[in-house]
Amino acid sequence: MSITDLKRPNSFAQELDDATIHNWYRFVLSYPDHLVSGLLDRFGVQQGQIVLDPFVGTGTTLVECKRRGIDSIGIDANPVTAFASRVKTTWDIDLPEFDGRLANLCELVQPPLLAMGKQYAAQLSFDDLFPAGQVLRDAELFEGNHKYLRDLLPKNWISETPLQKCLVVRDVLDSWPKDSLTDLFRLALADVLVTVSNLGFGPEVYVAKTRQDADVYGLLLDKLRQMRHDLATVQGMSGWGAAVIHTGDARNLTNFVQRPVDFVISSPPYPNEKDYSRITRLELILLGFMQNKTDLRAIKEEMLRSHTRNIYVADNDSQYVGDIPAIQKLAQEIEQRRLERGATSGFERLYHRVVTEYFGGMYRVLAQLQQVMPAGRKIAFVVGDQFSYFRVPIYTAQLLSQIACQKLKYRELETILWRTRKSTVTKMDVEEHILVLERE
Repeated sequence: MSITDLKRPNSFAQELDDATIHNWYRFVLSYPDHLVSGLLDRFGVQQGQIVLDPFVGTGTTLVECKRRGIDSIGIDANPVTAFASRVKTTWDIDLPEFDGRLANLCELVQPPLLAMGKQYAAQLSFDDLFPAGQVLRDAELFEGNHKYLRDLLPKNWISETPLQKCLVVRDVLDSWPKDSLTDLFRLALADVLVTVSNLGFGPEVYVAKTRQDADVYGLLLDKLRQMRHDLATVQGMSGWGAAVIHTGDARNLTNFVQRPVDFVISSPPYPNEKDYSRITRLELILLGFMQNKTDLRAIKEEMLRSHTRNIYVADNDSQYVGDIPAIQKLAQEIEQRRLERGATSGFERLYHRVVTEYFGGMYRVLAQLQQVMPAGRKIAFVVGDQFSYFRVPIYTAQLLSQIACQKLKYRELETILWRTRKSTVTKMDVEEHILVLERE
């Protein structure tokens, strides 16, 4: 029986569409909810037990647990995805208050957003966009508040008119109370922001089709209506699980988790050139999680070292896997391939370090999990093989199993082939696996 064949147990989760809650905001690299559902069934996870996702992303694992009445804990170093997980697992929203806030938002932003059409933007003055009596009416203040964006936003990632429209909405939300309801609206804006940007997502984020204008107002209303409908649906049911989300480094997860954990279901990053902070850069900037390059570095330093853009001179996680011959051989082969090809770019020189720093970091995660998991508890890591570094194969699940079983107190129960995908860089078939470990 495959993971995708497994069904949900008899619970209110059966009555919900798969997109309910999940589609509020999706991370391009997230795994599907049916995979989590299948693993919960496979492990026989019950209410009263606790599931941990130390790389929670946008909360797929936690939303599925909450739908089944299972308590869960999530950790993520990316403040945008941790924020999204927190919002997506907060269901006790006052719907009449939601309606009042929505009416207030529409009253404030509809006139300027509808006026900022592409054909009129150049002719309109600030006073035209923000007539007296509205929240945003000081042109100098408006420009001053957003000056830092010009230095942080990569070129051509979002066109001026959609950007200005999103800023109008954001500034209204910033004037509201800092509570879970405002956060819900902020997440809706984050989703719209990506939709109206010029970005595409493949192996890395890239500029795709330029959108000079976009219906920010209409898209935002659609998203908020979807959220309200989903909240009304889940509020009509009982038996939710509790979810707690922390923003932080999974390599130090015992700083956040002080209670025994029964299961871990997670998809850690794996060695490749996907910069997780770059994929969410627009949201990091527009939602105020970073206001300068120092903020960005602080975020990246909390992340597992899985690509060359967050390798730093002082990193030393590699020390934890210096005695794993397969990992050392892999790093040496990648460096040898670089020398043979005469590859001299700064990024290429770091490829071999990514391997040792990544697996050393995962050793630290597994060692921390060992402290919060009693004997007999299980881990499921969804990871993929890679051929990104000079086409030298990196068998991620196999190497993680060696670390867990040779250096720590785990045993491998099984490695499940989840799917095979075509690499967009090498065009080779790449396998993704579910590595299942048990704490001894």
